[in-house]
Amino acid sequence: GSDEKITEAKINQGGMPTSMQSAPARCEFRGGIEAYCQAAAAMLRPDGIFVVCENWLNDKRAYDGAEIAGLEIVSVWPVMGKVGKPEPLFAVYVMRKKSYQNISNDENKEEKVRAPLIVRGENGKWTEQYAEVMKAMSIPVV
Repeated sequence: GSDEKITEAKINQGGMPTSMQSAPARCEFRGGIEAYCQAAAAMLRPDGIFVVCENWLNDKRAYDGAEIAGLEIVSVWPVMGKVGKPEPLFAVYVMRKKSYQNISNDENKEEKVRAPLIVRGENGKWTEQYAEVMKAMSIPVV
């Protein structure tokens, strides 16, 4: 119930978060990507879409979790914190049930893995690409 306290988490890298509000987004308190894929597959309508963020170090786990749950990854958008970093921080994965029959022409589909979204440029300010994402979510760009 709501009185339950979570006392441990699986931490693969980094330390225990200090913010109780954001901790579940940073550590596997409620199961890993595999558990999230299983839960999504159980709840999705046949034409439903599941969107989830996952640490880039767990990219293989995202693909494995989707496969085990009967989902296919239709798009991956890696997110880089700053230009020049060696690898993304995390990625946004878009999945759907493997059983879903897409009517669109496969020849017109974008590549599965998109070019990375870079949040901050060399000057430390938001990139134009990231500012466009923020605007699309109605978040003021200052």
